[in-house]
Amino acid sequence: MGRYLRMDRLPLWGAVVLIITAYFSTGFHHWDEHFQILEFAGYKLGITPYQDLPWEYAARIRPAILPSLALLVHHLFTLFGSSDPFAVAFFLRLLSAALSFTATMLMIRVFLPGIADERLRYAFVLLTFFTWFAVYGAVRFSSENWSGDLFVIGFALLMRERERTSFRTLLVAGALFGLAFTVRMQVAFLIVGLLAWMLFVRKERLGGMAMLVVGILITVGIGIVIDRWFYGGWTLTAWNAFDVNILQGKASAFSKDPWYTYFTKTFTHAGPPISLVFIAAPLILFFLDRRNVLTWMLIPFVLVHILIVHKELRFLFPMLGLLPIVIIQAIEAVRAKGLPRLLERSTWRISTKVFWTIDLVLLAVVMLRPADAEISLYKTIYDGYPRPIAFYYFGDDPYDRVEHIHFYRRPDLEMAGAITGTTRFIPNDTILVATKRPADVEARWPHRTLIYSSLPAWVKHFDFNGWQERTDQWYVYQVEP
Repeated sequence: MGRYLRMDRLPLWGAVVLIITAYFSTGFHHWDEHFQILEFAGYKLGITPYQDLPWEYAARIRPAILPSLALLVHHLFTLFGSSDPFAVAFFLRLLSAALSFTATMLMIRVFLPGIADERLRYAFVLLTFFTWFAVYGAVRFSSENWSGDLFVIGFALLMRERERTSFRTLLVAGALFGLAFTVRMQVAFLIVGLLAWMLFVRKERLGGMAMLVVGILITVGIGIVIDRWFYGGWTLTAWNAFDVNILQGKASAFSKDPWYTYFTKTFTHAGPPISLVFIAAPLILFFLDRRNVLTWMLIPFVLVHILIVHKELRFLFPMLGLLPIVIIQAIEAVRAKGLPRLLERSTWRISTKVFWTIDLVLLAVVMLRPADAEISLYKTIYDGYPRPIAFYYFGDDPYDRVEHIHFYRRPDLEMAGAITGTTRFIPNDTILVATKRPADVEARWPHRTLIYSSLPAWVKHFDFNGWQERTDQWYVYQVEP
């Protein structure tokens, strides 16, 4: 096995893992990833009606660059004879994976030569490619992932030139930072921390700092033009978001979380007990190496997010690309402070094995499971019924989530509504019926065909103690009234 996991082969395995994850991780991590990107694009495509867009569209608080990219990809697919939204979404996840892979490779090329210990060098490469939640985040076509990757690429370009940074590099890095900010404005706190370090610690010349700012302004300006085209009028989405969410307090209406929420959520969601590593490493670096550029970037970014009352772990996703080198440099800082034989102790070796065992198990799970389970329901109906057909449901509408799902629906899928005691069907007209209670359909239509269930057929043989009846799952039937 060792010959397959040589360091020079790890990038190849990392690429394979990303491709597999992009294929299976269908759907979205959070509503925003779908409704404020794909449905925004769907509106421009004539798929999503205006009244079914989330309130953020009218408020103009979301940048249009990612919806515009989704729109472009959809048009390219149509040009080549396909308008399959699932293929478009898969391609967008592949694009996200490619961007993340680029950021990862640049970070390795910049920081690997500075790691003296061979075991830490190997661990750094492993962390960059195989940390389970970083892989999951890397394939997301989301503002958190894209802004983080764009920032990391710009950061790596700046760190690559150790002595004197060329004006060309500064301009390109600034342009990447401007794009990162345009995609998600909160990345500004990473940018501010980096610029402060360059000015006060690295002592970058003022001309170089000015070139960085010029690069930022150029791409921010391009983003404003894209927003003008997308929304049909001049607007500053970053200011709108700050005004609505912070000054008007809209964000706090979603939740008001205590300051320590990110620590507790990281511990519980990042795979305890190994999640302690992800919490401890930035803290160790802060206390032991305060002149470190990573410290200067992470402090303002994390501190501002702690101060904002509404907290979600995805808000910290832009820093995922920095986490592997943070962990390695935290270990080096501890060793430099009097524990030089840390890596020789048996407890360290045991802890390392536990870490990678848990991480690889979780990685296998996120590689092979959908991000949203109901995407398979939409795909079954989309692929199986290219002709016009009416869709009914008992109780909840599976296409009605936070808002209505339009992007993954065929235009000729007739949403006929909920079945009630007064619902009248056209005789001999084939229809689809969705329910969470199979008895609703089985009692009414003895002749039916089950075309979809949330659980695969083989699982039905393991209904111990009737757990499946207590599990929230969808069934879709084809019936003829």
